[in-house]
Amino acid sequence: MKSLRIAFLIAGLVAASGAGAWARPWTLQDVANVPFADDVVLSPDGHVALIDLDTTDMAHDTFANAYHRIDMQTGANTAMPSDLYHPRWAPDSQSIAWLVQGKNGAGIVLTDPAGAHRRPVAGITRSVVDLAWSPDGRRIAAIESAPEAANKGRLFFMQPESDYRATAPPSRSLWLIDVAAGTQRELTHDAWSYGGPVTDHDPSWSPDGHSLAVVRQPTPVYGDFEHAQYVAVDVGSGAVAQIVSEPFFAYPASAAPVYGSDGEIAYTHTWDGKLPSREDVFVNGRDVSAALDRDLWSCSNGAMSWQSGMLLANVLDGVAMRLYQLDPSGTRPPAALTSSDGSVIAYSTARDGTIAYLWTTPEMLPELFARSPDGTTRQVTHLFTLPADLPTAPMRAFEWNDAAGHQLHGLLSAPPGDTAKVPLIVEPHGGPQCADPIGFTPIAQYLASNGYAYFRPDPPGSDGYGDWSYKAIVGDFGPLPMDADFAGVDALYAAGIGDRNRTFIEGGSYGGYLTSWIVTHSTRFKAAVAEVPLTDLELEYALSESPNILRRFFGATPATNPSLLEQQSPLTYAAAERTPLLLVIGLRDTRAPYVQGIEFYKALLDYGAPVKLIADPLAGHGPNDPQGFNAWWSATLAWFARYGGLQLPDARLPPGAG
Repeated sequence: MKSLRIAFLIAGLVAASGAGAWARPWTLQDVANVPFADDVVLSPDGHVALIDLDTTDMAHDTFANAYHRIDMQTGANTAMPSDLYHPRWAPDSQSIAWLVQGKNGAGIVLTDPAGAHRRPVAGITRSVVDLAWSPDGRRIAAIESAPEAANKGRLFFMQPESDYRATAPPSRSLWLIDVAAGTQRELTHDAWSYGGPVTDHDPSWSPDGHSLAVVRQPTPVYGDFEHAQYVAVDVGSGAVAQIVSEPFFAYPASAAPVYGSDGEIAYTHTWDGKLPSREDVFVNGRDVSAALDRDLWSCSNGAMSWQSGMLLANVLDGVAMRLYQLDPSGTRPPAALTSSDGSVIAYSTARDGTIAYLWTTPEMLPELFARSPDGTTRQVTHLFTLPADLPTAPMRAFEWNDAAGHQLHGLLSAPPGDTAKVPLIVEPHGGPQCADPIGFTPIAQYLASNGYAYFRPDPPGSDGYGDWSYKAIVGDFGPLPMDADFAGVDALYAAGIGDRNRTFIEGGSYGGYLTSWIVTHSTRFKAAVAEVPLTDLELEYALSESPNILRRFFGATPATNPSLLEQQSPLTYAAAERTPLLLVIGLRDTRAPYVQGIEFYKALLDYGAPVKLIADPLAGHGPNDPQGFNAWWSATLAWFARYGGLQLPDARLPPGAG
């Protein structure tokens, strides 16, 4: 979106207030029922796009999804079979390879462009993770794994560094499938896993069909992503050669290497090889995105692909996920292809250079747009219409300066009318190397329509800025971001937004850490909720499936400097906590293991702090189901209501909260 100053923000809110009172406020049920689209796959001829539509099935407490076929000219929408997923078009656009679940895992089926005339690809005995058609359309390269082995009742096992629960995911290998003959052969025979929970990806074929670019890691365990290699596998011999010979670091779920039409390979890693750094795009060793000074990783939402000799990259730029064109020679500067008043959720390209992308703004749910090679854009679909009685509140970027003079930003939503007296909820985001892109946000609509201002600040450490942001919080996990968020809240007050006597804070993951840090160092918030928080960094490093998070900001071997981890742990300052605090943990959490939350809770109780703890036995690193999502927000808002917040009809604490 456009870079908005405070004055423009206030004008926008005032203008919105003239629309009159809400027809009715949103409910948490409304929030859960909002549909979404999160994937698009365009046919090579550019005629048809497949988009993944997500809906909520509250009766079965699940999120359902199904692909829909969209005619790129007319926008006509046809639902495809709901059991098919991960579609990949054949080069001639006449058939689609899909994954479908079977008894032994995922298999491949082929359909025509309409999703009909299903025919399984024979000869596959393992579970397919990802796939890609060869340029001639005769073969499919597939990354496959053995079905997960049943527990054989072993009494003990060799403990991997970051798999303390012994999840032991199956190893992946690369296979070549002859589509017509229904046969396959394994290309890789080494001890590496060709993928893992956060490095799984489609293989990339060289234009001549002789080689495949893939990612491999020493084992399939989550934490081994930090030792991944980018390699090219010879299709004939199976010989493996490293694409990047020197050591490098790429974040979890980074974009995988991809071949261009001239045989060059694009790949990503941190620009200087260091852990707390911006991730750039490289071509044959050349950094082609350095001039952009934006992180391709973008909290695992970044993507890249080749198009007509150029590179496309989707990155968080300020508060917007924007599509950029990069020159692989590095001679031309990066050029933005989408505006900054919305975000690109996903995109796909056709041979002629057409780009199909899912686009959202604060007022519009994701819709499919097309960008022609001449640069013209048009909206293809009109899929989503909210109920007529549901209001839509404005969302704007709010800017302020930190003590070092950096211009910071965050997203703000507020109800119409005088905003000086409305209660304010501040939500630090997770990561810490993340940020919330601007776009339609149902929970923001819920809060604004029920009378809350909702502010999501992006302090140093956040995505959307330059490389300086990540490096700013090395060894400074809590104090610097806290001060920056305080400055943002003070700027809101100065702009006439938010009641300083009814300001609350809640956050999850790193946001839960920062919430816990803030309430052990300040009493400025009336009440707080910390969800799946990091509270004891020594325990976090010892037990997390991703100890790399702390390596990024506390050195390669954090355990050798326990005093620094202790200094930056909220647990150390439990005696100072006096803000009413609700802790919410998931008993299946392996990212921020829940024992930290229990430890913190016990310490706070011993020091006489006003604290309660909610444990969700079904949740991991946050709720994974719609009923859980509603329950967590319901408890959060009920906690705030207890300490001066709004009394909302669907806000309640679980039994036993006192």
